[in-house]
Amino acid sequence: MADMVTNTVGIMLFILIFVSLSAGGAVVSRHLPRERSTKAKAVWLFCSHGEIVPFDAAVLAEQLEKPLGVPSFYSASQWARNYSARRLETDQLEIAGDAKVEYDNDSGQAGATIVRNMLVRHRPNQRDDAAVKTPGPDFQTLLAERNKETEFLFFFVTPDSIPLFRAARDRATQAGFGVGWSPLGADEPARITLSGGGREATIQ
Repeated sequence: MADMVTNTVGIMLFILIFVSLSAGGAVVSRHLPRERSTKAKAVWLFCSHGEIVPFDAAVLAEQLEKPLGVPSFYSASQWARNYSARRLETDQLEIAGDAKVEYDNDSGQAGATIVRNMLVRHRPNQRDDAAVKTPGPDFQTLLAERNKETEFLFFFVTPDSIPLFRAARDRATQAGFGVGWSPLGADEPARITLSGGGREATIQ
């Protein structure tokens, strides 16, 4: 029994030494902040390529859906396909629809729920500079125009703009705003669920 314990401890020490060497001797601490739900309205921001781009998800969603009309149970599948084919562009963003239909027969009556998502990508331009690490005057203006009592800021952050996000987060919290965020991959779109079983935006 003593030999088994000694061997187990030895293996654990070997693994620990190997991991430390693989990490270059650095100790990496992963800290995940606590989240709390909020009834405040989210102010959406895309933080990418050294730029912070605010956008109104409700307005963009209305623009995506307006040409499609109101779906019915019988047209739900076609409506979802049409919605998924929709594309919008602004000066700084690309927006796409993504939808699927979930059918429900448990209640004895046929029903359908269209789960709608909006995919948002940043459109970098020649002026963008990923080396930017502090927010510009436009962000300060946004803070001045928003209501910290009824709104909070939610950032989608790509890897090249994490220092910029941290600086913006610090300014926002100093101004009294709640802040939430979601990390994205380099080419990953922000996904905002508009209906049905979606992720709730939270303050961290």
